Amino acid sequence: MRISIHENPIKPGTYRIVLHPGKRASFEEFLKHIEGATAMTRADALGVLTAAAQWVQWRAESGREADLGPLGRSRLGMKGKFDKLPERIEDSEVSLTISWLLPGKLKRAVAKEGARLMRERIAPSRKFPNLAEARRIMPNALPDDVPGRYTPGGAMRIHGAKLDFDQSQPDEGAFLVTHGGVETRLEHAFIVEPQQIIFLMPGDAAGEYRLLVRRRHPAGHGELMEGTLKGVIVPV
Repeated sequence: MRISIHENPIKPGTYRIVLHPGKRASFEEFLKHIEGATAMTRADALGVLTAAAQWVQWRAESGREADLGPLGRSRLGMKGKFDKLPERIEDSEVSLTISWLLPGKLKRAVAKEGARLMRERIAPSRKFPNLAEARRIMPNALPDDVPGRYTPGGAMRIHGAKLDFDQSQPDEGAFLVTHGGVETRLEHAFIVEPQQIIFLMPGDAAGEYRLLVRRRHPAGHGELMEGTLKGVIVPV
């Protein structure tokens, strides 16, 4: 099973969620489940379900809907197509239709599972650090007009979302990454907040770097996630 999100071609800018459930659980699997999970035999379960199906059919034949409790209830309807309002409707011109209504308790349980599936599919990616930009802080305590520049030994500010991390954990934090992939953890952080980090650049920093932030969510638990700044920062 998988979940995908697609832009609505009829209404651009809106999106729809599509569930791809994969292989359907078969009736044979259900019968095996009954045998393993209850004291009923396969024949017992088949007999009850056959009687339930007959009950729904018999009630429909007399124009009545059937309520099967935790499984829901039938809803009857009638359809026919006419060019004009008929004076008399013949049996051959209409057909009886039936649909099935799930009970509220079951619908709420299924909706809850749907929310869980979406959390597993989407929510973790929303908790990754999002680095919007980095600016050096000038001697007058104002940010540089041009983002992406730093002064060795000077203060830098990363702006974004979900940037806070546990400073006591060595694998979490803000890191400089060279083109060769060498990482240097930034040890001198003055402010670590969800929307900003202010830290000192190393005094010997030279050349271009990428910035990345690693954190866990919730704090101290779960998968280690990281976000990186698009582009590089360069010395002034």
